Amino acid sequence: MKRSCPCCAHSVEGALESPAYTRCLSCGHRWRTPPAATDAGYYESLVARNDLQAPWFARKIAERSAALSDLLAPGLRVLEVGCAEGALGQALKARLPVVYDGIELSRDRDLASQHLDRVFSTSAAGVSTLPYDLIASFHVLEHIAEPEAELLAWARLLGPAGRLLIEVPNQAGHPSLADDRNPEHLHQFTPASLGMLLARCGFACRSLTTGHYESPVYPDSIRVIAERQAQPAIQRELLLQRFRQRLGGPFIAYAIGGDFHNYLEPLAEGLELHALVDSSPAKWGQQRAGFVVEGYDPARHGDLPILICSIRFGADIRRQLLAMGIAPERLVGLEAVYEGT
Repeated sequence: MKRSCPCCAHSVEGALESPAYTRCLSCGHRWRTPPAATDAGYYESLVARNDLQAPWFARKIAERSAALSDLLAPGLRVLEVGCAEGALGQALKARLPVVYDGIELSRDRDLASQHLDRVFSTSAAGVSTLPYDLIASFHVLEHIAEPEAELLAWARLLGPAGRLLIEVPNQAGHPSLADDRNPEHLHQFTPASLGMLLARCGFACRSLTTGHYESPVYPDSIRVIAERQAQPAIQRELLLQRFRQRLGGPFIAYAIGGDFHNYLEPLAEGLELHALVDSSPAKWGQQRAGFVVEGYDPARHGDLPILICSIRFGADIRRQLLAMGIAPERLVGLEAVYEGT
């Protein structure tokens, strides 16, 4: 039977490891057919899923609270998918004045509703609210039969500049276990498979780390912070804005080599280029980006800013230009434009 990997969409023939599991040879993801016991009704019957007095519980809440605090600021709106009894949100609201909502299918939502601003008893697909600045989900995605559909539902609830924080077991979740036999876990993610799934859903990973603690039997989790992947037109416009802000208007591009070709020439039509200048006579007369490359001439080039279009040789070029009597405030390195994007 031919199947497609739910993460990378690679075509897989049959169940490669056992009648229950299929493993993708492309991204390493493992998944199985969901048993009837893990449908929505199954979770709605559960209560007291966590031992709130256990030392491992306090450890994971403290660690997750610290991770989320680094992503938050007063007034932001947070949605935690699978908020359980609301302990994490309660800890964060004690630190910061944020709006903290949750989604919880189990009966633990009754306790969570005492601590959070709102708790939804439906899946994310059934939530309709104003956009969230952060959606967090810890050890939830492995329970969901169709993770791509779930991520797309989260994307619908996320604001344009919003971020996702997702944590799932790293494969079996324990370095000494080859298989996760928890019947509720329908997926065993790898760092590659989770990254590919997010990319297919329109997200870019900003960090991906492993080794995060959930419990004694799940001490190794993958944690990803992701945001929407900007469209190429938006990326281009943001980069053009950085050139305009740094150079302030018309400018001269100096050093017409590989870095010019890679990092400036594709943007040339949107820039206020005045001239292309190079110190090598061998390049003079070449046609590039609608200009003819020439040597530097103070009479023609005036007092315009000079963008040094070389990362590797930028320091040497700067010294040469200073030795020619060019004022240092006119010189801008290509790295000064690209750093911080």
